[in-house]
Amino acid sequence: MRTWLLTCVSIGLAQNVGIGTTSPSHRLHIADISATDKGLLRVEALSSPYGSLGTFSPTGVLGKVDKTNNPTHLLRGDLTFGPDETDWRLIGNAGTNATTHFLGTTDNQPLVFRTDNTERMRLLTDGRIWIGTTADLTPANNTVNIRSADATGARALTARSDTIGLYGEVTADLGPGIAGVYSPTATGGIGFFARGNALNTFPTTINPAGFVAQGTIRGIMGVARSTTETPRMGGYFTNNAATTYSRVAAYDGTNAYKVQGTGTVNTVIHDGAGGVRLLTAPEAPQFVFQDFGQAQLQDGQAYIPIESKLLPHIRIDEIQVWVTPLAPCRGLYVQKDPTGRGFYVRARAGSPADIPFMWAWSAPVRGWNRFPRVSPLPKTGRGQP
Repeated sequence: MRTWLLTCVSIGLAQNVGIGTTSPSHRLHIADISATDKGLLRVEALSSPYGSLGTFSPTGVLGKVDKTNNPTHLLRGDLTFGPDETDWRLIGNAGTNATTHFLGTTDNQPLVFRTDNTERMRLLTDGRIWIGTTADLTPANNTVNIRSADATGARALTARSDTIGLYGEVTADLGPGIAGVYSPTATGGIGFFARGNALNTFPTTINPAGFVAQGTIRGIMGVARSTTETPRMGGYFTNNAATTYSRVAAYDGTNAYKVQGTGTVNTVIHDGAGGVRLLTAPEAPQFVFQDFGQAQLQDGQAYIPIESKLLPHIRIDEIQVWVTPLAPCRGLYVQKDPTGRGFYVRARAGSPADIPFMWAWSAPVRGWNRFPRVSPLPKTGRGQP
């Protein structure tokens, strides 16, 4: 036999039923009796190990949605609990698919990153990136635009690696792999600076300059790796006058040159009055080696040997010799050594037999002809190497 117990039940005039109240305000009104006896309604069918939520069918039938034991699960639109597949979590994500999961926009709008409510980086809809700027830098159309703060010592980009710190490659004959410039409005600066090992300062006296390189062993090194292209060279230098140039470590297909170019070879000396003066090296139509020295006749003659280190490199049969006596005499003359290892200096008849004298010789270098041909000069305005 079942026993039904109904206490404090009140039926209002509007057919409202109240439990624990004499003034029900709804069709069923369950009121708190006391602070320890809350007006809770138990529907046993809604019980679940992890709790559940009550739902109603389109006809108003009470049902439930069981919770899971995962606190990160959400109630989804199909009235089931589980992870939100579109959620991008702040503590990291697992089980992602790079083809479908991403951070970004699906409309024609850029992706903006801020800190302290200030824009720091923007990914544009065409794939370009702005960092530290809200507009393209000059020149425009850069894939990546990076601008540092306008402050002394601020750097826009620092790259560090155990192999190559910064690498640039051009796939078409349209420009440099890496270009360094300073603003055309600046009165000084260095366009590109390269520093070798064991150095930790930037140049202060070499300014302005387009390129500066420092190193403990080599400040700058150039190597031409082709075995077929001509002319090829380790270095090429020119200025605004395109016909003035200098090739360093050059090869033109026939001959190798350490320095080749237009203009003169010079050195600068102080004149003792606060100024500097220019000295110019002599030029010749043929490559020659020279040597000079001082000797003294003995019994009217002296033998001057050619340095053995130079003999394999000169045409001894075309040697030119000059002698200058350092004491009064009737003259000195030269006779070649038939063995090709030096020359004799003899006094003319009636001259003292022990005259001191100075000698000098010049001889063409083996393998070179007069006026050897080289590749044509650059055309005006092009500055070709």
